[in-house]
Amino acid sequence: MSESGPVVLFDESCSMCSNGATWIRERDRDELFALTGQESEFGEKLLMARPEKLKQQDSIFLLDRHGRWHSRSGAIARILLGLPRAWPVLGALLWLVPFPLRDLGYIIVARHRHRRH
Repeated sequence: MSESGPVVLFDESCSMCSNGATWIRERDRDELFALTGQESEFGEKLLMARPEKLKQQDSIFLLDRHGRWHSRSGAIARILLGLPRAWPVLGALLWLVPFPLRDLGYIIVARHRHRRH
C-alpha cells in the first residue's frame, strides 16, 4: 500500500463499505488507489491528520496524492474519475448533480448502511 496516495479510507465494519472497497479494487486495474480500513493502524493514523471540518464525519474519505481530503459524494466522484473504462463518465455525470443534492443522497444511503435486510 502506497502512502503517497491516493488512499481510500473505508469503514471495514460496514459490509456495504467493504463491498464498495472490493468493487473499487476489482476495477482499479492500474492499482491507482490504495484501500485501507479506517480501523487499521494506517487508517487510524491518516484519520488523525484529517482536517478539523471532517473530524465529525462518518464517511468514505479520499486522501489524494496532493494531500487534499475529500469525503462523501466528492470522494466517490473522484474515485470514479480515476477508474478505467466508462467509470470516469459516471464520475463526471455525478459532478453535474448539485453538491447539496449529491451529498444528501450519500447521507441518506449512509444512514441505512448498517441495517440488515
